[in-house]
Amino acid sequence: MASETPKPVSAPIFDPREVLGNRPMQLPQYAVIGLCVLINMIDGYDILALAQAGSALKREWGMGDATLGTLLSMNLVGMALGALGVSPVADQWGRRPAILSCLIFMSTGMAISALSHGFYTMAAGRIVTGIGIGGMTSTAGMLALEYASFKRREFASSCVAAAYPVGTIIGAMVAVAVLGNYGWRGIFWVGSALSALLFPIAFLCLAESLDYLLSRQPRNAVARTNRMLRRMAIPEISELPPKPEGARSAVLAEIAQPIHVRELAKLFLAHALNMFAWYFIINWGPPLVAQANASDTLGAQYSAWVSYGGIVGGMATGFLCGTIGVRRMMWATMLCLAALIALFGQFTGNPQVLWLIAPLTGAMLFGSATANWLTIAYAFPPQLRATGLGFATTAGRVGSIFGPIAGGWLLGEGLAIGAVCAAMAVPAVLSALTFSRARRIEPGR
Repeated sequence: MASETPKPVSAPIFDPREVLGNRPMQLPQYAVIGLCVLINMIDGYDILALAQAGSALKREWGMGDATLGTLLSMNLVGMALGALGVSPVADQWGRRPAILSCLIFMSTGMAISALSHGFYTMAAGRIVTGIGIGGMTSTAGMLALEYASFKRREFASSCVAAAYPVGTIIGAMVAVAVLGNYGWRGIFWVGSALSALLFPIAFLCLAESLDYLLSRQPRNAVARTNRMLRRMAIPEISELPPKPEGARSAVLAEIAQPIHVRELAKLFLAHALNMFAWYFIINWGPPLVAQANASDTLGAQYSAWVSYGGIVGGMATGFLCGTIGVRRMMWATMLCLAALIALFGQFTGNPQVLWLIAPLTGAMLFGSATANWLTIAYAFPPQLRATGLGFATTAGRVGSIFGPIAGGWLLGEGLAIGAVCAAMAVPAVLSALTFSRARRIEPGR
């Protein structure tokens, strides 16, 4: 019986993501990550603009706490819409067009806010701004993660996250400088100008994600990939790697598969509980400090100290996530955050204690944000990463909407600040319990 001729074994197709992930970081990678840092810095400025202007706006328009709480939540309504609407765009058509669109929304929304003369115009401006911020939340950090080496992915993401409190520090500095001379409108005009100035820089310099090009494989993917590989001194490809099975479907059809729906439901709940507590303290912290101490400037300074702590906490958490694990850091930061929210309610009128609590609160706020963001990002494959992040964070925006509203309502009903803060700490603990059940898919491997 004649022996069968052995079938030729095809050589594995070269995947440049392995080279990018395993070699030391190069200048083009740092450039992409640096641009993402700048973008998220503006996010931090924009999202707290109304919190910085809140006390002055209340006096000028004669608003109560409940009305201000509703306005604070309008930005979060927009963020929910942005996370839900822009994220599938980032997976279907690319990270770059999604980010550029978000910058346009942010600049336009801040201009509308600066021109507003009443509740409804301000609400519209905050919603438009929020759409840009919400879409950016699931794209800028993800692009940084996808361009970093495997050893630096958590740290790269934490650098982008740490840019957020840098933006809030800039916002606090602008508020202190602008409020006395130009009024609250100046805060919004500065934010609009920052996004407008960054748009042409991003248009010219921002690169598309290799994970997107090689997983989703859009038209001209080989040519677009090789153009980027030449810039990074990586050998070019002659053909694309095998397309992931799910990526052959439209994004929404793939995310609707039961295995992903179950994970989304879990992350929906975890992130909603987290954001309920998170946005209560970050939005109501400055006004409560300003009110308790009869000083708008003190409220802005408190916000700045939270942000100082956030920079250190966010970056330290990213580094530690890469060494001792994302899940352990999630537990540590979330439980500490719950304790600090409860503690804040006991010392709003004591500046000496606040200057100790504020940076610790900031470290846990942004440290937990980094750990939770990584938990969500690692729960989805590359071709669904933006959509998974966007959909999961949309549920979080629901929590972020009702956190400030609930806080304003409870305060308006006359409850003590200490009791309100203690109640708002409970969702943070429940969130940690739920996040601990999330799956993990190794990115880019």
